[in-house]
Amino acid sequence: MTVHKSNRNVIIFLFWDDSFEQIIKIRSYVHMKRIWISILLSGMLLVSSTAVWPSGTVKAQQLSETLAGMMQNDTGTEQLSESNKPEQEVKRLKRQTDQDYSMAYLNSLPYNELVDLLTSSSWTQIPELFKFNPDSRQFYENQDRFQAIIDALKTRGSQFTEDDDKGIPTLVEVLRSGYYLGYYNQELGFLNTREYKKKVLPAINKMMDNRFFALGSATQNEVIGAAGKLISNTTVDTETVNRMAGLVKDFVEHVDDYAGDHGKSKAFYDVIQGIGYVLLWDLSEPDKQAIKGNIDAYLNPLFLLAKQGPSSADKVWLTNNAVYYTGELAHYHSNPDKANQVLTDSMNSQPRLSELFFTAARQISEHYAGKDYNGNRIDLEKLKNEGKTHYLPQRFSFDDGKFIFQTGGQLKEEQIQRLYWAAKEVKAQFHRVVGNDKALEKGNADDVLTVVIYNNPDEYRMNNYLYGYSTDNGGIYIEGIGTFFTYDRTAEQSTYSLEELFRHEFTHYLQGRYEVPGTWGRGPLYESGTMPWFEEGGAEFFAGATRTDSIQPRKSVVGNLRQDSPSQRYSVSQTLHAQYGSWKFYDYSFAMFNHLYQTDLSELNKINNMIRANDSHGYKDNIEKLSKDEKLNREFQQTIEQQISQYDSLSTPLVSDDYMEVPQPKNTSEIYAEIANAAGLSNVKTEEHESQFFKTFTLQGIYTGGPSKGKVQDWKTMNGLADGFLKSLSGLTWNGYNTVTAYFTNYRVTEDGRFAYDVVFHGKLPEKENPGAGGNPDNGHSGNPNTDNEHNGNLSGDQEPNNTFKQASQLKLKQTVSGTVGGSDYADIYRFEVKHPGQLDILLEADKEQGVAWLLYHESDLQNYTAYPDKVEGKRLSGSHEAKAGTYYLYVYSTSDENHAYQVSVNPTGETPSIEENEPNDTADKANTFPIGQSVNGKLDGNDRQDVFTFDIHDQSPIRVEMQKLLGENASWMLFKEDDMDHPVSYPTEVSGLKMAGGYDAGPGRYYLFVYKYADEDIQYNVQIEPVNP
Repeated sequence: MTVHKSNRNVIIFLFWDDSFEQIIKIRSYVHMKRIWISILLSGMLLVSSTAVWPSGTVKAQQLSETLAGMMQNDTGTEQLSESNKPEQEVKRLKRQTDQDYSMAYLNSLPYNELVDLLTSSSWTQIPELFKFNPDSRQFYENQDRFQAIIDALKTRGSQFTEDDDKGIPTLVEVLRSGYYLGYYNQELGFLNTREYKKKVLPAINKMMDNRFFALGSATQNEVIGAAGKLISNTTVDTETVNRMAGLVKDFVEHVDDYAGDHGKSKAFYDVIQGIGYVLLWDLSEPDKQAIKGNIDAYLNPLFLLAKQGPSSADKVWLTNNAVYYTGELAHYHSNPDKANQVLTDSMNSQPRLSELFFTAARQISEHYAGKDYNGNRIDLEKLKNEGKTHYLPQRFSFDDGKFIFQTGGQLKEEQIQRLYWAAKEVKAQFHRVVGNDKALEKGNADDVLTVVIYNNPDEYRMNNYLYGYSTDNGGIYIEGIGTFFTYDRTAEQSTYSLEELFRHEFTHYLQGRYEVPGTWGRGPLYESGTMPWFEEGGAEFFAGATRTDSIQPRKSVVGNLRQDSPSQRYSVSQTLHAQYGSWKFYDYSFAMFNHLYQTDLSELNKINNMIRANDSHGYKDNIEKLSKDEKLNREFQQTIEQQISQYDSLSTPLVSDDYMEVPQPKNTSEIYAEIANAAGLSNVKTEEHESQFFKTFTLQGIYTGGPSKGKVQDWKTMNGLADGFLKSLSGLTWNGYNTVTAYFTNYRVTEDGRFAYDVVFHGKLPEKENPGAGGNPDNGHSGNPNTDNEHNGNLSGDQEPNNTFKQASQLKLKQTVSGTVGGSDYADIYRFEVKHPGQLDILLEADKEQGVAWLLYHESDLQNYTAYPDKVEGKRLSGSHEAKAGTYYLYVYSTSDENHAYQVSVNPTGETPSIEENEPNDTADKANTFPIGQSVNGKLDGNDRQDVFTFDIHDQSPIRVEMQKLLGENASWMLFKEDDMDHPVSYPTEVSGLKMAGGYDAGPGRYYLFVYKYADEDIQYNVQIEPVNP
């Protein structure tokens, strides 16, 4: 399973073991108001749903919760037979097979019949829970009815047994729905009062009076979990907390046995999460003071678990929770410093840079001013950098520094090289189908692609601490930073190999760069909710790319499709409207993309062109047309059936061993001539590129074919020709041709009616040219009549000798070059031209923190430098200079006797700076004025919890707020109107990846936008407010 452009959104999933979760609940918080926002997300996919759950204030711990039954049978999880399920589980499943009940129907029932229905049904049979409408308002504003449900819970709390839950889980969810709606809707505001929250305490206490309220059977565990969840939505007092102390103590004393039991550990989590949430975010100051110093019996077992809890990969989440709450609830203990002692002991007893080490370090940094119990300073940022060096010590550079791998030490060089060549196969087939190889926007973060690969799934969890991105996935691409994260895996650890995952995620990179305009999740194309099939289906489809045989269906994916009977398969409409939330969605999206590729290229071209042109209306209308096409649906089913029938003959494309061979010596001019001749190209141009292990080339020329037979038929002809060119080259004696890929773009018809394409070849160059071969010593072309003898070399490294200004190597702006200085080769000098005055940013990244530096000179004065690194961050040395026109010289030099590898680039800053938020702007009275129609960049670093912006609306005007998280993920926004700062008028209702958007029909007045974070991580974001045309 993979997640892209996260996000592609990401939500950090700190403490709940992801192998247990199908749905997670993320709570969000605002510092100064008691605001509740949360987003229902797939625990496996981390994507948005429109459902929301009550939450709290100030800042957030990472919270998650399994919501039974939400995934139904399409989650991809194994379905047990009823004979293997506990009796209570069978009863619950049978409830779910019954009919759904509307709120209108529930309103019609007498209280006793209502209670009977609720206690014999699953809460999933009431679709309108947590949704505000006239019927739900009528249901909950009847206080007698609400009290009747509480009374029923109290009665059944004393009646449940080890194998009969008496309908308590459903009663709890109905009550939680009421409290949620009471917060967000003034009409039901009475439910949000302290008085009404306390009404459930007698029922909770009655449950705790029951002798079966103890960790035990599945039913007992579920009831305990329900109690914890109800507390989370209501309140606690000293008595309730202390009565739960016995259950917590029991779990901690038997943690070796209980930790491996899903039901017991989940129930324990629900209790400590519910109590912890209320204590942290939902008590008034007097209530907090009443509890402080009086719940040591509850806290001490948690402290003990923090010190002595399990640290194995499958159970460490329990100890993580204990460490977290030890820090967060420290001020409730009679001796608050005791928690610091526990955290310090925990940190010192764990392996340095481990999960538990980082969790404890975070808590000390957060709650004890970064000083541990012994007075030692905890520098969290320094620890993160140390962690990156520890877990990701290897760095590999390809394509002139535009393709970077940062990996764990156990990954082999061959693995990385294979991934590089897999990327080239995917890239070639992608450009063929899409028809474009020009970046849609220049200057984006994805100008350089970085791939972060951890050694294994266990170490991948450290990504949360080191980079702040989610770890409960197989891999995740973050478009905003041009980086994707994943891990190496064995066949036992994952259905899909690392290369398969890599191919999928690399396709998302290609989609964002060449096909889908703007930032992922933002813009009109995403508003219809019909982009997931295209992006995920495309990623699964192009993962089957080959070098010479087009794109093949992967056996691993078709194997998933064959598990469904024909009646279970998705229709075209279901596929095109599918959302994240199940494994099937990926498989059928692949099937749809493959069907169009195999049978209707014209339709696939139309879709690609609409998306690339950002034609959201045309795309939406086209999707609806296809969804209603019964003929298309029949053909779609037939294609799936055909694939399944061929299952035994299918394979999963992976790169050939040919890529690992060292190319035999051969003159480059001969290579270029043979390719141009084999393909019959004219106007040939070439570039050469530096990579860590080899050199590569790109050769581009024009192919002019026969008479045009229409765009689709011409494409099919060209596709076959391209594969034929490659096979013809592989038949020659030079083994390097087995690494060559090819694609074609820019279709046109010549004046004489022939079709033409630009064709691009890429492959590996020999380490040394054949000295006996004829040719041009400066790598010019041989006498090929179809070439223009132009050789556009892309200088990508220091060309020795370049130790003096006269010998300086040419450097292009925005180009990254690599070099080495040290020993006798103490310096490298580069020259570049500045045509127009403007600011330049210079960045050098070295292989070590010390030993290399740089100076900048202008041709008018080569004795005195004009700039030097004024910002040093570890291995990165950067500086800026207000440049004038002329020639500049960049002097990179060694400051030690050792050799130091480096990469350096010079980039124009640009004339128009981004609008940045100005601190302090943490409260409404210090709010920044927000320019409607523009975007603002902001950040929430350290203890900066929120930014506030204000703007005025003069006439009734619909507006839309969109926030894109650029760094970190635990952030959100809320919009308030000046006359009611207690209730937001808008908050995110559309969550896709890293984007959180929402709209509001704004009347005249002043508004305040709160952007806030709810975890101890640094956040960078971009937010915009735009008027919406009616």
